Formats: sequence, structure tokens, C-alpha cells
Amino acid sequence: MSFWADTLSGLIGDIASGLYSKLPTEISGLFDPTGIPQIKSPDITFKPFTVTGAQGGTVTTLADGSTTYNLSPEQLLMQQQLFSGAGDFFRQASLPTAQRETDIYERMRAAQMPGEAIERQRLQDQLAAQGRLGVRTAQFGGTPEQLAMAKAQAEAQNTAMLGAMQQAQSEQAQLAQLGGQYLQQSYAPQAALLSAMSPALNVAGMADVARRQQGEFDLETMLANANAELSRRAGLASMYGGLFQGATGLAGSGLSLAGGLIGDILNYVKKK
Repeated sequence: MSFWADTLSGLIGDIASGLYSKLPTEISGLFDPTGIPQIKSPDITFKPFTVTGAQGGTVTTLADGSTTYNLSPEQLLMQQQLFSGAGDFFRQASLPTAQRETDIYERMRAAQMPGEAIERQRLQDQLAAQGRLGVRTAQFGGTPEQLAMAKAQAEAQNTAMLGAMQQAQSEQAQLAQLGGQYLQQSYAPQAALLSAMSPALNVAGMADVARRQQGEFDLETMLANANAELSRRAGLASMYGGLFQGATGLAGSGLSLAGGLIGDILNYVKKK
């Protein structure tokens, strides 16, 4: 009878030992972080980009928010030429006009003098034909015709001088205006790049919003996956805990039952 008692006791012991050795291993695995989705902040930082204009220039945005402009070789050469031209015009416009006035006056007088010489000769011939050549008046020192001609020629000289001054000043104003136009045009390459940058900023803004929204979605997904895995492990831990507790109770009850049964059998044998 001892054989059966030992066998039954050993069987129940093996079951209990297996439960004790197996369940704790399964439960401890539930608390192993391996396999739990790792949560890290999505990258939603600003992404620099470059815009290339139709003439080859580029606008590059940097991570710190600054912007650099790079003209193409052709645009750079044009800009330098326009800057240089503007400087030349401004330098000419800043010069005194006295020399230019003299040059213009002399050219105007050079155009007037042949006609004046012809008029003087014609008057001389007329006075000679009238026998009045060499006539002097007490008041004017010459004939009235000669005085009128002298006054007319003096007025022509004064008019030429005034015209020369106005022309020199007008040219100076035109030089300053041309300098301003050249200077303004020298910024045309940058203006073209800025024009190309405007639609690119709109596209970049939309991409940035989409990237931020996607980052939020990714973070929510990672949190949901981590919560789901933690919930699954919590459920398994609870289940294993219940099984372990039940198996322990079952093993204890089995041992108690086996002990009682064996005792009854031994008592029965002794009576016989």
C-alpha cells in the first residue's frame, strides 16, 4: 500500500512542481519591456529647402530660419554692371556744371556767330550804299541800325548763356535719374528670386502643417499600441495569477485528499 501512496504523492508533487516552475516564468515575461512599442518624439522640426529661379539663382532657407540668396553667374555680372553704371551716373551728376555750361555755350555761339557776321556785313553794305558808313551819333556812337544789331546780338549771347545753364542742369538731373534707374534695376535679380520664393513658401507651409499633423498621428498611434500591449500583458498577468492560485489550491487539495485517502486505506488494512 505504501507503493500506491508514494506513487500518488509523487504524481501530485510533479504536477505542483511543474506549475510552480512554469507559471512564474510566464508571469515574469509579462514584465519584460522587450516587445513593448517604444515611444519617441516624432521629428516635426522645420525642414530647410532651396528654390531655384528661372534664371538659375537660388534661395536657400536654413534650419535657424535665416535665408541666403545666391545669384547665378549671369545675374551677378548683370548686377555688377548695373551697380557700376549707377555709380558712374551719380558721379557725373555730382560734378559742378560750370564746365558743361561753358561747353554748351561755346557750341551755341559757334552756331550763331556765322549768322551774326553775315548780318553785320549786310548792314555795312547797306550803310555804305547809303553813304552813311562811318556815321557816329553823339548818344550811341554809331548808327541806330548798328545799335539795334549790337543789342540783338548781345541778347542772343545772353539767351545762349541762359540756355547753356538750363541745358547743363537738365543733363545733370537726367544723369541722376538714370543713376536711380540703374540702381533700381540692379535689384531686379533679387526681386525675381523673391517672386519665385513666394509660392514655394506656401507649399513649404502646407508641407510643414502636414508633417506636424503626421507627427501627432504617429505619436497617438505609438501611445495606443503601447497601451494595448500593456493592457494585454496586464490581462495575461491577471489570468496567470488566477491560474497559479488555482493550481496551487488544486495541488494542496490533491495532497490533502491523497493523504486522507491513504490514511483511510491504511486504517482499513490494519483492521483486517
